[in-house]
Amino acid sequence: MINKSLTVIFFIAFFYAMSPICFAQETVKDTIKTASETPFRKGRWLTGLTGFIGSGSTENTITHNKSISNRYRIEINTGKFVRDRINIGLSANMERSNFEEKNVAESTSETFFIGPKGTYYASNSEIGSIFFSLSPGYALYRDQVGAIIENVYTENTNKGGGFGFLFTFGFAYVIHDRVSFDLGLNYNVYWLDLNQENSINDKTDNVSFEVSNLSFSFGFKILLDSKPL
Repeated sequence: MINKSLTVIFFIAFFYAMSPICFAQETVKDTIKTASETPFRKGRWLTGLTGFIGSGSTENTITHNKSISNRYRIEINTGKFVRDRINIGLSANMERSNFEEKNVAESTSETFFIGPKGTYYASNSEIGSIFFSLSPGYALYRDQVGAIIENVYTENTNKGGGFGFLFTFGFAYVIHDRVSFDLGLNYNVYWLDLNQENSINDKTDNVSFEVSNLSFSFGFKILLDSKPL
């Protein structure tokens, strides 16, 4: 009787002793599984470089007029995931475009933009996700437009700044939970207050206008853990 009682007590003690270990193992497995569902998980940092570049030329074979255009944008951004798939950070970009029509006109514009940036990744997939991002901020703008009018070269210069925002819709493809390759469609718009100068009469005017454009971008970003897993 005593032996039976000791046996029962032994099995009960063994069960209670092993239960925490089993539950702990299951918890660790669940944590690893949950963490691996998305590379865009809470606590990680995302830092990278994106941009675009474009160039083209046209020629009128009748008038022999030729035009050349070049445009590029470089963006640097960094941010932290405050929740799974929600990243809050800072973004800065520079954009430059140039257009030249031989012996007729030329124009150059430059924009520098900086502001906070929020990004939402829609999917839990390990390989990547569609994302949406919005960045409001301040823009510095400058352009020069030169043209030959009645055999006289005239140049107008606009410079100043204002408020704007950049919206991006794209897809991020992730390799080994560490590197994200992004492809996006960007729409940016700026409302600017500028000082306009003319090379002929040295007159300065204050003008306000809106600048917007649509573009594709590509780039890569690095995913970093704030502490070792």
